[in-house]
Parts: sequence; structure tokens; C-alpha cells
Amino acid sequence: MKKESKIKLSFLTEVNSAITRDGINDLIDYLKQTDFFEAPASTMYHDSGDGGLVLHSLSVFDVCKELNSVFELGIDEESIAICALFHDLCKVDMYVKGFRNKKIDGKWEQVEIWEVKDQLPMGHGEKSVYIINKFMQLSDEEALAIRWHLGGFDTAVHFSYPYGFPSKQAFREYPLVTLLAISDMAASYLLNEKEEK
Repeated sequence: MKKESKIKLSFLTEVNSAITRDGINDLIDYLKQTDFFEAPASTMYHDSGDGGLVLHSLSVFDVCKELNSVFELGIDEESIAICALFHDLCKVDMYVKGFRNKKIDGKWEQVEIWEVKDQLPMGHGEKSVYIINKFMQLSDEEALAIRWHLGGFDTAVHFSYPYGFPSKQAFREYPLVTLLAISDMAASYLLNEKEEK
């Protein structure tokens, strides 16, 4: 069995065991028609290889479950699964293969890379919420967690000052918002760094 097939099976197993909400089957059918199971999570940072988007989503889910237990937050596992496994749907059908020149052993060679070609340039977290809501209903806390999962890396945070920093309010009032953001950071910069060393 190919690596991608095992990753896809792991993802679908997690979804089937943790999520029963109406619309989940339609969402999965949609994802199977996209590049979700083959796409990277980034072009050159965390999980930038083929299948990286699914690997990253599974890592975030694992960290979320662990921190939910450690901090005794009592957040519903279905909500955690929905937010962690689908927080980066904004990256579906966003990356395309391209080439660039790279010096290898003193010689310039063309190497394959991932490039961004966003078909729906709506933003990051808000785009994921938009896609998920086409198939299933999110709670307010789930929508806020996905919307603000980039935390301080979300450029909208810096431009929302006149409105009272809505992300800060979301982090204070909804534990799932903080849990997802911390888990995303840990999966991206702690776990992924260990795997790449």
C-alpha cells in the first residue's frame, strides 16, 4: 500500500470514529474530488511534501486531543475532530506543481516545487469555515476556532484594531479557539521540526 493511501485511510478512520454530524459524508465526498489527500500543507515550511496537508491535519488532531486531556478542558471530541481535521480546507486545490532553478553540487538544475494558485482567494480561516459550512453546520465556537486558528500569524488580527481585536475576545471566551491555535503551532513548529531533523 502506498504511503498516501495509508495516510488517507488513517484520516478517514479518524473521521468515521469521531464525527457523526449531518453532512460529514458529503464533505468527505467533496474532499475525495479535490487534491486534499495529495496536497502539501505549505510550499516550503511545515509538511511541504505530497500528502502533507492530511499529515498536518492528523497531527493537529493528535495534539488537540492530548492538550484537551492534559488541561482537563472537557471540550467535546467531535468538535475537536471537526476543527483539527478540517481547519486548513482553505488549502484544497490551492497548490500547483512548478519548477525553479536550484544550485546542486555547483550546477544549476531545475527542481520541482509547489506554488500557490488560489482559486478562491477569500483568506485563510474564513475560507475554511466557508467551505465546511457548505456541507455541515458548525457551532459558533467551532467556526471561531477555525477562523482564528492562525492566532497572531493571521494578518487580519493586525487590521482589526478599530473593532476591538475580535480574535482576542474569541481566545478569551472560547477554549476551543485557544486549543486549536496552540495545537496548530505545535504540530507545525515542534512536531514537524522533529520529524524533519
